[in-house]
Amino acid sequence: MSTRYVNFQWGLDGEPQQMVVQNGLVVSRTKSTGPLSPFDGETIDLQGFYLLPKFVDAHCHILPTGLDLGKLNLGTCRSREEVLDRVRDQHLKTPEGWLLAVHYNQTNFSDGLHLTRVELDGISSTRPIMLEHVNGHATLANSAALQLAGVDDSTPDPSGGSYERDIHGHLNGLCLEHAHEHMQRAIPMLSIEEMASAIVAAGEKMAELGIGCASDMMTGCIHLEQELKAYALAAQMGCPIHLRLYLQWRDVFGKRALPKERLQELFDEANAQPTLRVAGIKIFSDGGISSATAAIYGRFLSTDPSKELATYGGRETDGKLIYSPERLNQMFLTAHEAGYQVSVHAIGDYATDLVMDAMAQTDEPSRHRLEHAMILSDSQIDRMHSLGCYCTFQPEFLAALGPAYGKQLGPERASRLIRSRSVLDAGIPLSFNSDRPIVAGNPWTGILTSSNRPAGFDPAENCTRAEAILAYTAAGSAVNGDGDVMGTLVPGSMAHFQLYKENPLTAAMPVVSHLVELA
Repeated sequence: MSTRYVNFQWGLDGEPQQMVVQNGLVVSRTKSTGPLSPFDGETIDLQGFYLLPKFVDAHCHILPTGLDLGKLNLGTCRSREEVLDRVRDQHLKTPEGWLLAVHYNQTNFSDGLHLTRVELDGISSTRPIMLEHVNGHATLANSAALQLAGVDDSTPDPSGGSYERDIHGHLNGLCLEHAHEHMQRAIPMLSIEEMASAIVAAGEKMAELGIGCASDMMTGCIHLEQELKAYALAAQMGCPIHLRLYLQWRDVFGKRALPKERLQELFDEANAQPTLRVAGIKIFSDGGISSATAAIYGRFLSTDPSKELATYGGRETDGKLIYSPERLNQMFLTAHEAGYQVSVHAIGDYATDLVMDAMAQTDEPSRHRLEHAMILSDSQIDRMHSLGCYCTFQPEFLAALGPAYGKQLGPERASRLIRSRSVLDAGIPLSFNSDRPIVAGNPWTGILTSSNRPAGFDPAENCTRAEAILAYTAAGSAVNGDGDVMGTLVPGSMAHFQLYKENPLTAAMPVVSHLVELA
């Protein structure tokens, strides 16, 4: 049975069009001229609405998004007292189990200083309390949480992370990068069914925003085998979006990796679901700007001016490298030679140089992905173009975290973050995505931010709204390794589309309209 959709305008240019769909795939999408020709199938009148492909959020965290829906959200807190009050109220309201909060952000405080373990202990020193930083690279824990995680004053810092301490050498509760990950793994394990329900809940929230496909960029953050089973179950349960999974390197190749035979069984189970696919490998090379753990050239403003910095190539560097340059090269090459697409988180310009070094050692750098690349020089953009690799940006960061960037980098350097115009002009394949749950994740917030950057961010790096839509649709499908199957509505692609009553190129904040609303 074929369906013909008529009387709609193509959302990228306003052209009147019609589209024929069969078995969920686009057969044709053409300009609509004159009276309708005879058609052997159902014809649906879209009443002049604007039609776009569904969005592809090619970099986010799906399971964590669903789990965060049930946690205390501190995103609106603007002082340490407000954070403590919210946590205390939650403790009194729900006194059992771990107290978990998200979107903690010390840069919202007037002094910019973190809370401490002692302050959380003032609420409870016996109930585990953990506040996850808004950028997902740090955790603030109380004494009970540290104890349950097996961390005390004598615990050495993990490679690529640190348990921060006060001037007396005692833990202050702040855990960065791999130390943060260790604390997250101490939280009691959820069942596969609970994880699957959280994935479906996240998918439902994303579908409401016009998203048709999303990529989980840290599968294995809790437990790889359990998560792969949960994603497969979520797909069977009818999760309304397509799912792409990028697995943490350590869980596939590290010392504690699952046996190859078991991994293949899990991959086969996941890939057997029509809406689910294991897409690649994820590596972190550095941290984030707001937690001062991104690996940058120069110094964060929050870094003690008396602290002696390391150097690389004769330049001072600040922040944290998760792995040494030699180790990063080895890890990248291992995943590349195993045939995977490799996706590497690199926010600072120092980290970006090291990731491009790792890509350059392979025989096919264009297969791989550079995630974030928030601080870029002209020469780095030129090099990225020569490598031919994919690049992803998260423009919504500027709207949500802009003040934190200015506090850590200074206004001039912060103004040049996320250089969309320069990267597009260089011909680099660029996709936009959210990195939710770090931000709310409405694609339109990212689209509008990238085409009209907030005050304080260089407007010369604006892209057009049409370019931003393409970066969140067709480019998202491409960077996921799906070619033009999604995000395009070209013949042969999936017929995933969304409708708008207002022109998406001019509306102040476009709102998705659903077919059921047209009756």
